Amino acid sequence: WNVHAAPALLPQRNPVAQPRGAPWPAAACTDARRHGAVLAMATIVKETPLRSFVKAAGWRFTAGVVTAASSFIFTGSLATAASIVGWDLFSKSGTMFIGERLWNNVKWGKSKSGDSSQRSLAKALAWRLFAALNTLFAATVLTKGKAGVAGKIAGSDSVVKTVLFFFYERVWAVVAWGKYDEEEPEPEAEPETKAD
Repeated sequence: WNVHAAPALLPQRNPVAQPRGAPWPAAACTDARRHGAVLAMATIVKETPLRSFVKAAGWRFTAGVVTAASSFIFTGSLATAASIVGWDLFSKSGTMFIGERLWNNVKWGKSKSGDSSQRSLAKALAWRLFAALNTLFAATVLTKGKAGVAGKIAGSDSVVKTVLFFFYERVWAVVAWGKYDEEEPEPEAEPETKAD
């Protein structure tokens, strides 16, 4: 039997009913790659929960000092300043940690060398929006409705802490501790097809 003379008579493999362990035809593998079934591995830099906790705790201490100073300057009361700082510590410690864990799953702005400056700026602005509203509410309540004073505290905090948080993130971006590489499957790009 000349197999080259009559290819149509040869038994054909059915890719759907392929026996376990049997090799796939080259054409089927090419088609699978074209549809993303064969995956390449991409390395993503992630952070451990302990690193996120230490970052959150370090920032809360730094932010607490700034809030204490601005609150005392605009209220003239150590008791009121301490109350506002206490509120910030209670309400923002957990949310800061949660925010760090959420950002850990965002791939944008990450690289092997660390976070990009654009990513640090985005994190600073996103956190500041939440934190400013939180401080404004606390200061209004704790100063017994003095919205003008509360606005000054929240406003000064926003300016100073946005700048501080950006540089805080830039420092942590070069700290290798608590970072690890994780491989995730990434579909191969489909080959370009030329129009006839």
